[in-house]
Amino acid sequence: FTPSDFDITSCVRETGNRLCVEVYKRSSAAWIEDQDFFRLTGLARENYLYAREKNRVEDIRINGDLSDDYTNGVLRYEADIKGSGTLELKLVSPDGKVVAEAERKDARKRTDIVMDVANVEKWSAESPALYSLVTTFTPKNGNAEVITLKVGFRKVEIKGSQLLVNGQPVLFKGADRHELDPDGGYVVSMERMLQDIKKMKELNINAVRTCHYPDDPRWYDLCDKYGIYVVAESNIES
Repeated sequence: FTPSDFDITSCVRETGNRLCVEVYKRSSAAWIEDQDFFRLTGLARENYLYAREKNRVEDIRINGDLSDDYTNGVLRYEADIKGSGTLELKLVSPDGKVVAEAERKDARKRTDIVMDVANVEKWSAESPALYSLVTTFTPKNGNAEVITLKVGFRKVEIKGSQLLVNGQPVLFKGADRHELDPDGGYVVSMERMLQDIKKMKELNINAVRTCHYPDDPRWYDLCDKYGIYVVAESNIES
């Protein structure tokens, strides 16, 4: 259930390409991964080819934190860049206003940026306010690329054995969730994910645990959008 990427640039021709995937019903380490759910085989999640510029943003990590008084936002941004170029950041509030900007003229390799946002709208399960962070990277050689990511500002702490979100005590009313569809098996559509989210909100469930493995990335986006606390697991129990 962990995603995999393969660089097939050297194998691609202008014409006459054929992509083949060999799927094993059981791997040599199947016993390590066996968990409390139906065992199925095949390709469960999205599989696709994509092309990007040679000089580009390789990876982005964002942490939307709060100041100690829970009033202002602190956005910590880290990017791994291949090549070099101009990196521009623009933070847009939930109501569409640009609230912070930053620029690095000769960004390369690891680039760290901190942006302060006054009187930020805080994210919580009750009020899931999301900002849009727009990254524009213009390499010295090649075409510009624009990457838009959602970010929420929140601070999660444990003080005196009490879990606090944005300084307020929170009681988790959670559910375990396996990524399993009654009709599609491991293939879970966006419509089914949204059905799960709506049912959880109707039942006053505010937290979800991904059972034993990472979920589809789109599930986390839905939890961000509709307000669900996530306890994310990785399939590394061995």
